[in-house]
Amino acid sequence: MFSEIKNRFATDDVEVKRKGLYKVVVKHERLFALIVMLKEMYDYKTLNTITCTDWIEEGHFALTYIMTTLKRNETFMLQTMILREEAHTKSLSYLFKQAQIMERDLHEMYGIKFEGNENLKELSLENWVHTPPLRREFDTLEFVNNHLTFRDGRDDNIDTKAESKRLRAIKKAEKEAAKKAKESKKAEDVQ
Repeated sequence: MFSEIKNRFATDDVEVKRKGLYKVVVKHERLFALIVMLKEMYDYKTLNTITCTDWIEEGHFALTYIMTTLKRNETFMLQTMILREEAHTKSLSYLFKQAQIMERDLHEMYGIKFEGNENLKELSLENWVHTPPLRREFDTLEFVNNHLTFRDGRDDNIDTKAESKRLRAIKKAEKEAAKKAKESKKAEDVQ
């Protein structure tokens, strides 16, 4: 199987991570043919997940498709790169029904368009008009400060950095007090 992948898909980036776990990095234009081959010829019938990693410095997303055999004894990770700007790729929903919801999630969180997936509507973000929240340029703190005022005026609205510092100081003081008490008791026992 590995030699066929290397020859047919022009990649040397095939590795055995451990027994039953394999990874291949393949050019985007060859990815879908490889997925079809693994499904039809090698019994990789289940699409477990599609993940995305934002490599902002390189200007692309790394998409990883994880498939397992029907017997669940082998897993294959297929990774490909797509450009971040106007990110798009083909949908796998025609091969795997479960791909529809996975692609919908990646569309919402990263802004990737999956051509052929007719159900790329909102999944969990209602009326979202901002940068997709899992892109690395999305500034969570800025977004919260500018758009979420629901905590203003509440007693439990605290500065988390200051509160963490305060709690660490209390813990440190308790440790020091316990240490002094132990030393004091030890000194009393000696006398």
